[in-house]
Amino acid sequence: MFAGITPERLVEMTEQEGRWFENIKKAFYESDRAYAEGRPQDTCFPELCKAVDTAKTLRRSLRGDDVSFKDNRRRFLEFLNCELPSPDTGGLRVDLVDSSTADEISCSFAELVYDIRCKVHENENLNAAEAPNYHILIDWTPRECNFFGFVSAGRLTCNGHSVWRRLREILAKFITGIDGMISFATNRSFSITCAPPLGSVRPRRVIGQ
Repeated sequence: MFAGITPERLVEMTEQEGRWFENIKKAFYESDRAYAEGRPQDTCFPELCKAVDTAKTLRRSLRGDDVSFKDNRRRFLEFLNCELPSPDTGGLRVDLVDSSTADEISCSFAELVYDIRCKVHENENLNAAEAPNYHILIDWTPRECNFFGFVSAGRLTCNGHSVWRRLREILAKFITGIDGMISFATNRSFSITCAPPLGSVRPRRVIGQ
C-alpha cells in the first residue's frame, strides 16, 4: 500500500493532496458515525466507497502516477488489492449471475466492493430488507463478523457488518499509516492501526460540531 511513498514526501504534500486526505478522513468519520448511531443502511457504504475513490487518487499522486479520471475501475481495484489476497492465493472468489445481463460472473472481494460502489452511486443502498433487484444484497441483521454471507440463485446476500469492517480496516491502515509516517518524519513517533475506535479518525472540521 505504501510502496513508493516516503515520510519526506508526505510532509511535502501539496494543498490538493492535503485536501484529498482530509476528504478521506471526512468520509471515514461519517461512515463511523452512521454505524455508531445504528443507521448503517444508507450511509456506511456510500461514505467508505467515496473514501476509496479518493484514497486511490491520493496514493497515485504521492507515488507520482497519473491521477486522471480514466481507468477508474482498475484503479479502484488496484487500491483494495494492495491489502487483499488474490483468489489464486486463497482470497475470496464468489460466482454470481449479473442482474443486468444474466451473465455468469466471478467476483473477488475487491470486485464485489466495486459493484456495490456502482449501485450506491445511484443512491441504491442494496439493503436486503428492501429486496432490490441486484446480484449483491447487504444484510444488516446478523452482527457476527465471522459470517460473510450466502449465495442463492446467483445472488449474494452478504453480512453488511462483516464487509463494512473489512473495507474499513483497509482504509484505516491507509489513513493511520500516512499520519504515522508524517509523525515519524516530524517528531520520530509512529502509530498505525487497521482497527481504530469508532469516531477516532476525524477530519479537522466535523460538520455539525
